[in-house]
Amino acid sequence: MPFLKEFIINEKTKIKLWKVMIGELNPKKLNNEEIKLFKLKKSNLLKEQFLAIRKILALENSDYIITYDLDGKPILNSEFNISISHSHEIAALVISNNLKFGMDVQFKESKILNIQNKFLNEFEKLNIGDDPTVDILTMVWTSKESIYKAIGIKGISFSENIKIDKVTVKDKIGKGYYINGAEKVKFDLRFFYLDEYILCYASQNLES
Repeated sequence: MPFLKEFIINEKTKIKLWKVMIGELNPKKLNNEEIKLFKLKKSNLLKEQFLAIRKILALENSDYIITYDLDGKPILNSEFNISISHSHEIAALVISNNLKFGMDVQFKESKILNIQNKFLNEFEKLNIGDDPTVDILTMVWTSKESIYKAIGIKGISFSENIKIDKVTVKDKIGKGYYINGAEKVKFDLRFFYLDEYILCYASQNLES
């Protein structure tokens, strides 16, 4: 099937989403390295998500190939950078010429209410109040995931190193920071809703 949705951030940044359907895509066009990664996927859904990302990329440019650095961050063989995410039936990919950006998509689930203390810091708890909604918590979670992907370093603490200043459901925007000692990197956050999914795109604010 064609793309489920495309979001245009600017002329050189676009997000593409694919609805995953088991058995729809064929792994025959994978290269040898991709076949190795494909075989490591432990479920049919994970395999289909893997194929969906490659399908989106091939439709964008058939010469594009994804490799990974030592921290597992995807790298594109072009002047553009890439970020990948998938959740349940949605596979998402963003291509951009920005240097620091990340993207995450999540299906909204009530279980996030039970794990919020694992990723929220005290500042964020005060900001969102005592009874946050699933939407707000999912926005904060996807924000942190997106910033984590933008930084691209393993071992970052979601509660200590990533601070979400504020997110607004109405305007679908927010601000966030990566903090490591004296280092502080500011990110602009944009949110997109698609049925029961929330997608966050985080890009470094170079004006701060």
